Amino acid sequence: MAKSLEQLVEEANAELTAPGQTTVLGGSENETPRFELYHAPFSICSQKVRTVLIERDLAFTSHALNLPVSETQSADSYRVSYVRLRMLVAPKTGLVNGYTGQSSVAAEGFDPCVVPTLVDHEQESVLVDATEICDYLDREAGGLVSLVPDDIAEDVHEQVALVDEAPHPAVLYGASPDGEDIRPETFAIPITGSPGHAVKHLSRIKESVASEPELVAAYDAKIARQSSAQRFIYDRAAMIDAYARMSKHVDQLEAYLSDRGGKWACGDRYTMADIMWSASLFRLKWLGLGRLWEVEGSAPAVRAYVERAFMRPSFRRAVIDWPMGTPPSRHIEHSAAYAQELFRVWKAMREVTDA
Repeated sequence: MAKSLEQLVEEANAELTAPGQTTVLGGSENETPRFELYHAPFSICSQKVRTVLIERDLAFTSHALNLPVSETQSADSYRVSYVRLRMLVAPKTGLVNGYTGQSSVAAEGFDPCVVPTLVDHEQESVLVDATEICDYLDREAGGLVSLVPDDIAEDVHEQVALVDEAPHPAVLYGASPDGEDIRPETFAIPITGSPGHAVKHLSRIKESVASEPELVAAYDAKIARQSSAQRFIYDRAAMIDAYARMSKHVDQLEAYLSDRGGKWACGDRYTMADIMWSASLFRLKWLGLGRLWEVEGSAPAVRAYVERAFMRPSFRRAVIDWPMGTPPSRHIEHSAAYAQELFRVWKAMREVTDA
């Protein structure tokens, strides 16, 4: 007999036992939130969803999954209980079948082993694509102010799609093929070998579900994607293209802002497009690619936009100030106390991983 959504959620949650891993944000003290979010602090797709939840003032149960993968450490998102939960929606779309350097479901298919995942207990539904989750939450929040206003909805969705197509995973996992590796040193070295380690963990987990064809297919798809990713980040031509696409990505926003002349991406109203662009630009700055707009005369409209976007209260709470949401980077300014705490936590994580 097939398990109910509540049973699958209960099984997934039972394995999330680390201190502080599950918290409730917003709502009344004795109320169980309607929404349950499985995410990761540093995941750019998770950052987008958290920003929408906070911007629209929606209460939710937060499950922070640990994603870093090493030779000895697997990811929470590979656990069978979590994959079973996501596979509830697998029949609606094809499984991931390659690697383009993007994280877009439209480009790569459905990945059963990633974040975010949203559970809506009121509607008894599961959503697994960040873009769809963000639109869904905005609609369900209701009210007079929407992040996708009807009169500019086409424009907003066009820009959301542009951000969705940007090759963020490629420039995170792979160094620029020209010149020195400018990615944060705390991340660049361990993350480069991550796809290879992932394949080993995924293959081991797949053996444990050999009697469940649907789950075997899920892990096979993820193994294929990680194998492709490992090849991609060492393919010079692919990485040249990925970094060129990121440069074009910033140029596109510069053109939008210059053409409209408003405060935000679609004019004078803060929209879903701004949440997506903010997450994208902050990730680029963290990686050291802020030079795409910070060099004098390169992209003045983007430079001014960034100053506003990064100060948005919802974005600061969901991304910049989120616990472990911004790992140490020499390209990002932190307060001395925050930076010290970040390095302390990351040092402890590396010691556990290397033990």
